[in-house]
Amino acid sequence: MLNISDYSTLFSTIHDEPAPVGNIGRGAHYSILRSVEWTDVTRAPNPIDKPQIHDFAVIWDEDHDTRVIEVIEKIYMAGLLSPVQFIGERKGVLSVVVAAKYYFSGESEINSYKDSIQEIANSLDDQWPSNVGCFDRSPSFPHHQCFDLSIIQDNENKVINYLKTIDSLWNLGTKEYLYQS
Repeated sequence: MLNISDYSTLFSTIHDEPAPVGNIGRGAHYSILRSVEWTDVTRAPNPIDKPQIHDFAVIWDEDHDTRVIEVIEKIYMAGLLSPVQFIGERKGVLSVVVAAKYYFSGESEINSYKDSIQEIANSLDDQWPSNVGCFDRSPSFPHHQCFDLSIIQDNENKVINYLKTIDSLWNLGTKEYLYQS
């Protein structure tokens, strides 16, 4: 039986790597967490009719700093989690990677989002600077809408391929809830 960490009472952990796997970054590894969302990936002003599930990846570095969970909970409770695909802390910097569909929904919207994320990161006892990056899973646009991926310290192509592999395995983002027995 696998030992899966229960990081939060707000999220379910559906996959957990407690230590580095492979050779990317400085010990990168990941967990997949699941939440329930009443806001779609674009954070449209009106709530959706039915809640969706939201799977997102926490990218850990070698120290597996679980303080990032407090930040994720605050982001969730502020209604800002739905566009997040990947999130993590590396070298004391919070990295949030959102879906390209949201990132390009409007300049004022993304700038406001970045400010809100930084405000949450500043609310911690040990304040962190933040960075908001963009991820696009579209096969026709392999790299040009994937940027500011400081979530892992490695070659950009290697990081993009790693994130795309995680997304391919878990179909990250918001989606309709389907009961599984």
